[in-house]
Amino acid sequence: MLKQPVGCQSHPRGKALSDMLHFRAILLLSLLLTSCEGEHYNAPVDQPLFFEYHYINFAWAHQDFGWLIDNEGSIRRFDFPVDYRHGVHGEYLSLEDLEYNLDQTDSIIGTVEAGGMEKYIDYIPGAARGELEESRSVGADMGGATLACYRYDPAEDAYQYVLLELKGDWEQLNLSSEAETLVKWLSGLCPDYLY
Repeated sequence: MLKQPVGCQSHPRGKALSDMLHFRAILLLSLLLTSCEGEHYNAPVDQPLFFEYHYINFAWAHQDFGWLIDNEGSIRRFDFPVDYRHGVHGEYLSLEDLEYNLDQTDSIIGTVEAGGMEKYIDYIPGAARGELEESRSVGADMGGATLACYRYDPAEDAYQYVLLELKGDWEQLNLSSEAETLVKWLSGLCPDYLY
């Protein structure tokens, strides 16, 4: 004769314990799945630009160029902008600052499809929450190339500059998975215009 295996089911409270563990597992799984969906970035209708690549080098021959992706998905190039309004991670630029920088562009070097653009804009809030690794010196005379994005903060009525990646004499990464996704995407858009 076979004996019933000993376990939760043989204990008088085993069924209740089993049901509670099952409920907790389902709750945990649903929380994980909903947190993976990401968050939608509700950008203001007048946000003029979302993404930026900027390279500066003062060694040997001065270089200062880059591109901005505007709200229509146009990738706009600039070269030696006058009084460019640089961002610093976590700090804010005004709408006028962004419009001023956009006015420094001189040509359109590509476009991003609207659907693709919206997908990547939704990564901005997660990237804004990302921690930056410590910057490290890796060379000399290479200059600095940054990839960044802008997130509107209604409490500040301004746009937060979010560093995604710095490469060159110094290197620094935003450690969020959203920033990593944005860096891969942005790096593939205009490789001929990246240093």
